[in-house]
Amino acid sequence: MKLIDKYLLRTFLLPLVYCLLAFVMIYLIFDLFDNLDHFLEGGTPPGLVAKYYAVFLPSVMVQIVPVSLLLAVLYALYQLTKNNELTAMKACGLSIVRLMVPFLTVGLLASLSVLAVNETIGPRASFWCNKFISQTRKAGEGIDVYKKEIGFSLPGTGRDWYVGEFDMRTFEMKRVVVTQQRPDRRSNAYKVWAQQARWVDNKWWFSDLRIQRFDENSDRDGPPDFELEREMSDFDENPRTILNEIKDPEYLASWELADYIRTHSTRERAQLARLTAELHNRLSAPWSCLIVTLLGIPFGNQTGRKGAVQSIGMVLLMFFGYYILNYLGLWLAKAM
Repeated sequence: MKLIDKYLLRTFLLPLVYCLLAFVMIYLIFDLFDNLDHFLEGGTPPGLVAKYYAVFLPSVMVQIVPVSLLLAVLYALYQLTKNNELTAMKACGLSIVRLMVPFLTVGLLASLSVLAVNETIGPRASFWCNKFISQTRKAGEGIDVYKKEIGFSLPGTGRDWYVGEFDMRTFEMKRVVVTQQRPDRRSNAYKVWAQQARWVDNKWWFSDLRIQRFDENSDRDGPPDFELEREMSDFDENPRTILNEIKDPEYLASWELADYIRTHSTRERAQLARLTAELHNRLSAPWSCLIVTLLGIPFGNQTGRKGAVQSIGMVLLMFFGYYILNYLGLWLAKAM
C-alpha cells in the first residue's frame, strides 16, 4: 500500500468510525427508551439486557453503515478540498479515479460485510431480539425458547408433522406425530407417534415410538410396532428446515427465503409476491454501501466553501429521498 493510500484511508476511516459509533449510540438510546419500562417492570437482569443489545447490533447494520459511509465520504473529501490537498495531489499527476480507490475499496468491503452479516447472524439476531422483547413484555423472564403445538407439511416430502413442543436451542422435540403419505398422495403409508425426538449425527432419533402401517385403502395393515428408539433415516428434514417453518419469513436469510418460496409455490399469489419483494430487497440493500460511496465522491469533490455546502446538502437530500422511495416501493410491493 502506498503512502498516499494510507493517508487517504486515515482521513476517511477516522470520521467513519465516529459516525458508526454515533449512530450506534442513537439506535441504542432510542431502543432503550422504548423498552426501558418493560425491562424494569419485568426485573430483567442487567446482564441479559447487555446481551440483548450486543445481539441487537448486527440486525441494524444495513441501516447504520450506509449513512455513516456517506457522511464520512463527504466530510473527508470536504476536508481534503478545503485544504487544497486534492488539488495538490492531482497536480502531481494522480487522477481523481486513482485517488478514490481507497474510498471505493472501503465501500465495497462494507457492502460485502453487510451482505455476509445479513446472510449469517443478522436474521437469527433479529429473531432472537424479537422473541426477547416479546417475552419480556409478557413475563419479564427472558426469551421463550420453546414453541408449542405446531404443525406443518413440507411440500415434496409427503410428510405431515405435528410437534407438541420444540426446543429452539437444542432442537429436541416432544410428542411428535409424523404421517407419511404414499408417492401418489392418495393414502397414508404409515404414521409414527414418538414421545421424544433428538437430532444426533445429522439424523433424527425417535424414542418411545409406535409405528402404524396402512394399506392402500388407508386401513390398518396389522398391529402397530413398538420400539424404544429408532433412527429415522427416511426423514431428510433437518432442524433448520423445521425452525424456518416456525419462524416468520422476515427472519430468514435470503437463501433460506428463496428456498422457502420455491418449496411453497402453491401458496397464495399475494403472499408469494410479498416474500419475493422481501427477497429482492434483502439482496439489494447491502449494496447501498457501495452506491452511497459512489454518490458521495462527485458531490464531495467540490471546490469552494459555498459549492461544497450546496453539494453536501443535495446529496443528503438524495440519500434520504432514496430511503423514503425504497421503503415506499417495498410497502407497495407487499401491499399489492
